[in-house]
Amino acid sequence: MIMRESEQPTFEVRLRSKRVRRELDRLQKVDYQRVIARLRALADDSKPKGCEKLYDDIYRIRVGDFRIIYLVDEAHKRIEIGGVRRRTERTYREIKDLFQ
Repeated sequence: MIMRESEQPTFEVRLRSKRVRRELDRLQKVDYQRVIARLRALADDSKPKGCEKLYDDIYRIRVGDFRIIYLVDEAHKRIEIGGVRRRTERTYREIKDLFQ
């Protein structure tokens, strides 16, 4: 779980799989810090300005050349991160499969 230490966030932010952890680990340090900052911000605002709805409750936000693909589970107050990917032609293929 990724969140601030000082206050209780609105949503719990979770990485969906080990693959997402590997995607984060492969980022350069500056990109990693920017992505982690956006993930922490999602805990307080699940649909920040600039987010785009991809399918049902699946959204994406931009962080430079990277896209964070996530699912908002309002009932359980949880955000599940399905991918952190560099924007390419394949970025959005099989989005639904990330959350099954």
